[in-house]
Amino acid sequence: MVTFLKRSVRPSLVAACFLLVSLSGCNKTKDMTGNPPSAAASTAVDDSIITAKVKAGLLHSGDLKHLDLQVQTQNHEVTLSGFADNRAQVDTSIVVTKAVDRVTNVVNHIIIKK
Repeated sequence: MVTFLKRSVRPSLVAACFLLVSLSGCNKTKDMTGNPPSAAASTAVDDSIITAKVKAGLLHSGDLKHLDLQVQTQNHEVTLSGFADNRAQVDTSIVVTKAVDRVTNVVNHIIIKK
């Protein structure tokens, strides 16, 4: 009897587990209420796009592409950090960052090497 239960339960158990795993999270990609995404989610996406655009702008700027600058964005405010060789590079980094659409403020934490 135990052998019979093992044989008959095992396929059913495997099928039930597979069904449970495949259905878990099915409803998570869609908001069934029809509500738009939350403002926090929208801002996070905007911040990621801003960060990518600032990094691209810095890489395409001739004198800045060799610098290792970190870019962080939160609520459309960009913080630049890292090291620059001179004040002109810092100023250019700020100008490039401010030129990116939707940037509301730039916080400069770039240190000039001595």
